[in-house]
Amino acid sequence: MRFSFYKKQMMYLVAMMLAAHSVLSYAAAPLEKVSLQLDWKYQFEFAGFIMAKEKGFYNDVGLDVELREYKEGIDIVDSVLSRQSNYGIYNSSVVVSDGKLKPTILMATYYQKSPLIFVTSKDIKQPSDLVGKRIMGTTDELKYSSLALMLDHFFINKKNARLLEHSFNINDFIEHKVDAMSAFRTNQLFELDQLNIPYNIIDPADYGFSMSAVNLFTSYSEALSHPERSRYFIDASNKGWAYALAHPQETIDVIYNHYSKEKSLDALTYEAEVTRKMMLLDFFEIGATNQELTVRAVNQLQYSGLLDKSEKLSTFIFQNALHEFGSGVHFSDEQMKYLQNKKEIRLCISPDWLPFEAIKDGKYIGITADVISKFRKQLPIPITLIPTKDWTTSLLKAKARECDIFSLAASTPERLKYMDFTQPYIDLPIALATKMNTLFVNDISEVKDQKLGVVKGYVIGELLRNKIPDINVVEVASISDGLARVESGELYGYIDNLMVLANSIQKEFAGVLKISSRLDENIKLSMASRNDEPELNAVLNELVKNLSDSELQVIYNKWIVVTDDHEFDYSYAWKLFAIIVLILSGYIFHYIKLKKLNNSLLTLSITDKLTGLYNRVKTDEVLAEKKAEVDRYNTDLSVILLDIDFFKQTNDSYGHLTGDKVLIEFAQIIKQNIRVTDYVGRWGGEEFLIICPNTGINDTMLLANKLLDKIRNHSFSEHISITASAGVSVFIEGKTIDATIHGADQALYQSKENGRDQVTAFNPDTVN
Repeated sequence: MRFSFYKKQMMYLVAMMLAAHSVLSYAAAPLEKVSLQLDWKYQFEFAGFIMAKEKGFYNDVGLDVELREYKEGIDIVDSVLSRQSNYGIYNSSVVVSDGKLKPTILMATYYQKSPLIFVTSKDIKQPSDLVGKRIMGTTDELKYSSLALMLDHFFINKKNARLLEHSFNINDFIEHKVDAMSAFRTNQLFELDQLNIPYNIIDPADYGFSMSAVNLFTSYSEALSHPERSRYFIDASNKGWAYALAHPQETIDVIYNHYSKEKSLDALTYEAEVTRKMMLLDFFEIGATNQELTVRAVNQLQYSGLLDKSEKLSTFIFQNALHEFGSGVHFSDEQMKYLQNKKEIRLCISPDWLPFEAIKDGKYIGITADVISKFRKQLPIPITLIPTKDWTTSLLKAKARECDIFSLAASTPERLKYMDFTQPYIDLPIALATKMNTLFVNDISEVKDQKLGVVKGYVIGELLRNKIPDINVVEVASISDGLARVESGELYGYIDNLMVLANSIQKEFAGVLKISSRLDENIKLSMASRNDEPELNAVLNELVKNLSDSELQVIYNKWIVVTDDHEFDYSYAWKLFAIIVLILSGYIFHYIKLKKLNNSLLTLSITDKLTGLYNRVKTDEVLAEKKAEVDRYNTDLSVILLDIDFFKQTNDSYGHLTGDKVLIEFAQIIKQNIRVTDYVGRWGGEEFLIICPNTGINDTMLLANKLLDKIRNHSFSEHISITASAGVSVFIEGKTIDATIHGADQALYQSKENGRDQVTAFNPDTVN
């Protein structure tokens, strides 16, 4: 009994010592220092990060986080991309500068709906009222934000309005120095309400231009070089946000007492309430990224001309970037910074050198094309092919710094003057191809007096001249050119690496040419890069080192048919191949024809044959889809029912052929004058229905009046003047589609009763 008691005590003591050792070891482990650059002053907008720090959530994952308050003159994006800060906050999920996308990685989004709006004087109720007014906003807000998209859509610019740089002084608005200013729902509205200042709000989201805010982002370098650290930072930040939202009063007290008293407790409380609304927690988890919203924003920016159409949205979400770029190759911080600044790697190749590489029908194909495709997936920036007509042109472009890299080349003293080379990744023997009736050659020096073709600029020519100074080398433009000259008898033979020769002879010169000799030398082929950027060579070496023999063999197997039988009956193979091609061609032709027919049937099933608009079936489908969004998200949705006035008289007076032309022109006017987010369908004979998502009654009335004006001022076929009448109705949650359309129909009837060529909004109190 006594022994058992002491045994238990001893075990307890050992356990306590082990636990203490574990705690001390963890405590002794140094925390990694990282920094987060905020895009404004300390306030509830950054509550999650503040509470993650205050409650020790960052420490728990081994991070010592510095929260950096915004100071005037700081470029947040540059701070992160230059690695002065590890992470940053930005009010868009992508960063645009000078019409170009910046290479950033989106880690998390906390405001799924941007609080960025225009606060306007009471007489400004809609975007069109901003014409001729003084509008204050930051440079980025007026160029690349949802506000900029809305202004562009309503044709508001420097020519018809005064766009002023933001002073961040609310008194400029109060004292009527400006008519409108950009603001955050979380901040300035509270101040205006406290001062009893009258104002209106214009929210871009109400007009179909939605973006997110409080986006946590980083550089490719940070994300790919330190994926675990970045993942821990996201998780701890999300945990901090969950705590802040669950304990708003404690969070407000922490911000006010320990970070900033610039905002009052009441203002912080107001901000906390609006923050919860902006996070859309009923639909999104804390920190969730929304790729669809980002793609839509980029498309809208390009459609508006605010972002170059050539810009392509590459992989920009943290998890996707790790999946696409994070396997195998890990670049240093210096290399990642170099790549981010580089933005694009320009590639030159030998355009007629299969199976290694070629450009056929504008496409880059071959062994190196597959290798480069693998490398592209591991790089944060694109590799862009610079097409050339031949290898000599590629060499000239490399010397002129118009090409950054070669996919495959051999190192020579001449090339080292302008290129660096990676370790070789292909090592092949050199061979001689001649006509079938020539004897096999034991030593190339035996035929040194004969004309031997070599592609101009290839290292093989230099090797041969060094080994046999008096050899008769004739430079040709390409392998096809060289082998064709051998076939015609102009050259005795053509020299290249064995793989290229075997491939070309099998495909183009079977039964005509043969491989007559293998030289002692092998040619070692590497990737090459411009030598004025040594960082690029280091990056390429990392990629080459990570390319395994098994991966390379799979690529070889795809492009090479190996045979050692010199007596193989190529004619039989070609006949068999021709039969297979004939069968496949028939199948492919049938498949393409069937696919086209199916696509045509699909188009016919949803399209009005005469006008090219949606038909009634497709319009009903869109109505049901958009009505579901109204019921779920409580968004605005309006419809316009348009009817051509006295259309029967047009048909009777000019005939149905002219009437059809009028309907077609009428449909085109509608299509050309609605938003890209609107839908239009032919509802009946001369009736058309326009569906306007995210649009309230006032703006729908404006659109309807705009359409009627365009119609009455258009000269239709046969110089006919046409007018139209319209009825407008708004969807309300719980109200059926039929009831809403019936309302638009009643309003349309009222327009016709009141003299036509006008718009009426449905009002159950005034319309019967």
